[in-house]
Amino acid sequence: MPSPPDFLNTFAARRQCFAELLDLSERQSGLVDSDDYPKLMRLLGAKQQIIGRLEALGKSRPRLWDDWRKARDTLIPAARRACEETLAESEMLLGRLLERERISTESLALKREQTARELQAVAAGTRVNQAYGDSLAPVTHRHLDTDL
Repeated sequence: MPSPPDFLNTFAARRQCFAELLDLSERQSGLVDSDDYPKLMRLLGAKQQIIGRLEALGKSRPRLWDDWRKARDTLIPAARRACEETLAESEMLLGRLLERERISTESLALKREQTARELQAVAAGTRVNQAYGDSLAPVTHRHLDTDL
């Protein structure tokens, strides 16, 4: 079972990951709004690295939550309080992060739908122009008989 500092260190590492993800998520919104897709792709890569760190934490301590539930009441009050405060901060950050991600996902979906509508309008305009050109083709290829 991990010692109190191990709990606190692991919880603090998770909290740090959530804080970094929230910061990136907030910056992501600006990049989506400004259509800066090269920077957005780099930002998404950075987010993936942080998610990888979170996954590594989970794999390195697969029984963390079971161990925490068992050890929590046996810890000295100051250690337990520090862990609980760190967990509460993590939950708050995670909640804010999930909300930012939801908003960003909705914004991207709206941009995708707008782009699809614009492409459909361009395609329809091209088809109209083509049909108009085709309908004029016989007329424009006629010869005027000036010998009459």
